[in-house]
Amino acid sequence: MKRTIVTGIAGGSASGKTTLTAELNSTFNRELPSARVEVVGMDKYFFRGAPGGPRFVSPSTGEDLPDNNHPSSADNDRLAMDVRTRLTQEDAPDFLIIEGLMALHVEQIRELLDVRVFVELDADLRALRRLLRDMNGGRGSTDPNWISTYYRECARVGHNTWVEPSRVHADLIIRGDSDFKRTAALLFGAIMAARDSA
Repeated sequence: MKRTIVTGIAGGSASGKTTLTAELNSTFNRELPSARVEVVGMDKYFFRGAPGGPRFVSPSTGEDLPDNNHPSSADNDRLAMDVRTRLTQEDAPDFLIIEGLMALHVEQIRELLDVRVFVELDADLRALRRLLRDMNGGRGSTDPNWISTYYRECARVGHNTWVEPSRVHADLIIRGDSDFKRTAALLFGAIMAARDSA
């Protein structure tokens, strides 16, 4: 029976994970249009303040806030179960991409991966990208002071503690400011090699 090849794309907040994933998907559509490719974003499984998710107290304001930069910030048990279920279904995709901060840190996710990718980018560039992205809306507060404080007190801490060390599990490390058309093509080649050796 044909086996789905699973790729994990991890990296810091605003490092370029989602953009690389989109470019990789486009590469599949262009190079292998008959392939069925599905993307699972770990963000979809975030608790985001819902019961069960981790919290922290802001040192500067004393505010009790959801910690979206901790390994348990997402429902990893449900994610792993959903992926395993999808892989056993008759219409399982040819290729599955799991994208998220902790894709390489969380062992039960990491063990599902055939190809492990880490997207790296300098901290100042990630911080600026994150600030501009969040000020445009869609991720909670658009106040630059709140965004920068949360980054400093939570996102940066989570990155240094959990995300950055997970790069040791990567098969490939890709720069988040690289030409993604080029790097996605290289990643596509690595995924196809994994398929051929499976």
